[in-house]
Amino acid sequence: MQISIRPLEKNISQILPLAESYQRSYNQLSSGYKKPEEMALYKKGFFIKKLRKIAEDENSIVAVLNVDDNPRGFVRYSQIPQYYKHSADNLTQDLEHGFLDGYEFAWYRKVHFNRDVKLDDKTLIVNQIYLDPQIQNQGLGTYLLQKTIPELKKQGFESLIIEYNAHNANAAKFYRGIGFEPFALTKDFDHIIHPQAKTEFCVSDVEIAYTTIDRAIQKMSDKHLDFAFMMTRARNDKTY
Repeated sequence: MQISIRPLEKNISQILPLAESYQRSYNQLSSGYKKPEEMALYKKGFFIKKLRKIAEDENSIVAVLNVDDNPRGFVRYSQIPQYYKHSADNLTQDLEHGFLDGYEFAWYRKVHFNRDVKLDDKTLIVNQIYLDPQIQNQGLGTYLLQKTIPELKKQGFESLIIEYNAHNANAAKFYRGIGFEPFALTKDFDHIIHPQAKTEFCVSDVEIAYTTIDRAIQKMSDKHLDFAFMMTRARNDKTY
């Protein structure tokens, strides 16, 4: 098995297989806390469209994990929203508006801060990290972060935040294992479903966690991984 890391491109030959891995990973992560009606909304076309949009985002850094030249996962880092830089408890708002499933909506996001952390232009948010379930539990998720986070430090970034569903125990365990500590809570407007002609607006509880890049690098280096084996598999890496 050979591992390589490459940037996400607006290339359908990369996006199509990556969308399949993205969908499988999302379904596995979400099945424990989303209703069947909600899960049914996330078809392959949704993930293709989302990856195309991500590839066009000039404010994001996206690294794709390839296994034997097949895209099997990715991580995306972006600039943090402005409202994180002014942590007045329950006063920070971010207006989202648009049309979804024929409904016009506006959503104000309020964040409850449990403690103060320094968030500024040297902070990035980990928007997404997904790994195909078929290659999980082999250290590859940690490996993807190990190869990309030091590159962020070289570019002058100092800290990271991440958001995840507050009911996703596996995600919380993974992120805390690499140095992230919760510091805030919020709620996200997710989507709309129509059970039996009744409209339901789906809102998720979201936990927000923080780490310095130095702490993340140290925590990952403390993990008992077979680095020689990993590096042998990664000979074809293109440093992101």
